[in-house]
Amino acid sequence: MEYLDLVNKVGEKTGEVKDRKEIHSKGYWHRGFHIWVINSNQELLLQRRSENKDVYPNKLYASVAGHMTSGEKEIEGIVRECSEEINYTVNKEDLEYLFTFSQEVVENQGKFLDNMFYDVYLLEKDIDISTLKLQKEEVKDIQYIDFREYEKMVNNHHKDIVNHPEEWEKLFRILHKKYDRQ
Repeated sequence: MEYLDLVNKVGEKTGEVKDRKEIHSKGYWHRGFHIWVINSNQELLLQRRSENKDVYPNKLYASVAGHMTSGEKEIEGIVRECSEEINYTVNKEDLEYLFTFSQEVVENQGKFLDNMFYDVYLLEKDIDISTLKLQKEEVKDIQYIDFREYEKMVNNHHKDIVNHPEEWEKLFRILHKKYDRQ
């Protein structure tokens, strides 16, 4: 069972700890992170979530996503999730914090409530995806896609994409600022 720290509506820890299932069934606020890997060809590494996930099965998602377990520092959670989901060892010095956003989501006819603060990071690395071993319970497959093509998919409300509108707006603005000048 995975235990997570609860936070209030401004993202501060409350001191309470609940299991992940209860958090998502009752809509308690908590924290997590998204890691976006981008290579030198300006392609984002996307994961397709496993078809067995309780929410967003078979959807394209961030390179790596997860929660910190109770008492775990965020960087520890990031290193753990990168290792578990795609078998990649990330160096914290390579991570660039981009922003934090929050979102209230109701899925599965109200059975899954995701009230969460997400810290979003960028990892600029040329990772050979053929060398990665995927955690099949979490990740069905991975692929690279030019970030501008992915942005078009998002803007066209492609059915295979997890919907995080605030994240997309901020992420694409940052990516255009970083890479459109080159």
